[in-house]
Amino acid sequence: MSRLALFSQPDSVPTSWLQRLIQPLQRAGYRWHGGIQLEGYKSLSNGSCIQRVSPTTGTLLSIPLGNGRHQATPCVNIGQQVRKGEVIARGQGHAPWVHASTSGQVVALQSAYVADLQSAVPAITIAADGRDEWMDDQPLLPPQSAEALAQLSWEKGIVGLGGAGFPTGIKISGARHPDMLLINGAECEPFITCDDRLMRERASEIIRAADYLAQTLSITQIRVGVEPDKSEAMFALKKAISEANSTTQVVCLPHRYPAGGQPMLIKSLSGRNLLPGMLPSEIGVMVLNVATLYKLGQAVFHQEPLVSRIVTLTGHVGNPGNVEVPIGMPVADLLKQASLREDHTGIHVGGPMMGRLLSHESAVISKTSSCLIARSVELFPRRPEPSSCIRCNRCTDACPIGLQPLKLYEANQREDKKTLQQEQLTACIECGACSEVCPSHLPLRDSFRDAKQMMSRSVAP
Repeated sequence: MSRLALFSQPDSVPTSWLQRLIQPLQRAGYRWHGGIQLEGYKSLSNGSCIQRVSPTTGTLLSIPLGNGRHQATPCVNIGQQVRKGEVIARGQGHAPWVHASTSGQVVALQSAYVADLQSAVPAITIAADGRDEWMDDQPLLPPQSAEALAQLSWEKGIVGLGGAGFPTGIKISGARHPDMLLINGAECEPFITCDDRLMRERASEIIRAADYLAQTLSITQIRVGVEPDKSEAMFALKKAISEANSTTQVVCLPHRYPAGGQPMLIKSLSGRNLLPGMLPSEIGVMVLNVATLYKLGQAVFHQEPLVSRIVTLTGHVGNPGNVEVPIGMPVADLLKQASLREDHTGIHVGGPMMGRLLSHESAVISKTSSCLIARSVELFPRRPEPSSCIRCNRCTDACPIGLQPLKLYEANQREDKKTLQQEQLTACIECGACSEVCPSHLPLRDSFRDAKQMMSRSVAP
């Protein structure tokens, strides 16, 4: 039986059971400013179980050595045979270790385009042998201290899978005696359903990892935030909590984008305010995406490094769904499997709000590539040309951080760095809510991304 089959759950559950288990859910009692309602398009891809994709003989996997800022150092040579899970690069600085995501032969040490980055990054290319053969790891006892757990997560290459890719080892080692573990199961972006399916199918593993992490860090409260449109995920989590006799709480988040943004999630689940420039550890909480927590559990209990991730394939395709794919898999291969329609209008990586167009046709999946959306005229209508601002203030009303997007936009137009600092540009989470509600169709979110790059260049040595 495959590893995936061990976690399979039924696609549907009896309504009576749903009512019994979801009815007592704690609802988020703390409100946050702003946010918007969005059409979900979740049903395009969330109706079937996660399918595992294994590379066939000769498939070239280009495994990134980092996220563009920090890279691991290769420890293999061209021509070397490797097995799945074998260390192929050791972390330097803030870069976790990197592992072979399949078995085969190392054929190149060169740059590769990554799906969710604009530029190429150093990578190791492996020609798959078709066997997908794992290394033989000796069973180890789970780490009993925060220091040992941080080191393990570092060596197993665990990073945040919610989008940022922040090394989990740094987050664990930097914890300041938190009393709350907050698990992000919101997945509030339209189209994306990989975390939804993960919670439905592997809830017991998620809860086991949560209980272990809380015990190791002496955390007293565990809360999982889930939006109300994920009823089957809630059912699976509550069932796993009951079976494990866990004290974890499932909290129903506001059905409002961006409920999964870190400041909003913390506010909803704890009532605490994460102010601009602050780290969650400073207010006594640790926040992990549900997929990150799952992978941490796999590393702790099964010695598995992070060599694969779940990706949503959706949009203008004939075979939408969620697939578990090896890191470094060519995007083109996945789109072919999804039966990409010929009249698509482009490929979007990540959610439609915070994601971006595919950088290059030869790009590969990285640890932070959560979703591939085939665009169409119907799903992604052409955005009207920008017009003059009518001073309606809708962008300010929608901003979940409480910023004034128009002031930031105008300051960027005139390259006014002082005003950008005063108006807290760095606090912007680039959710795009302001752009979505703007009746003048101003490219607010894109302008803020450009402004951040301008500001970073001005302080670079």
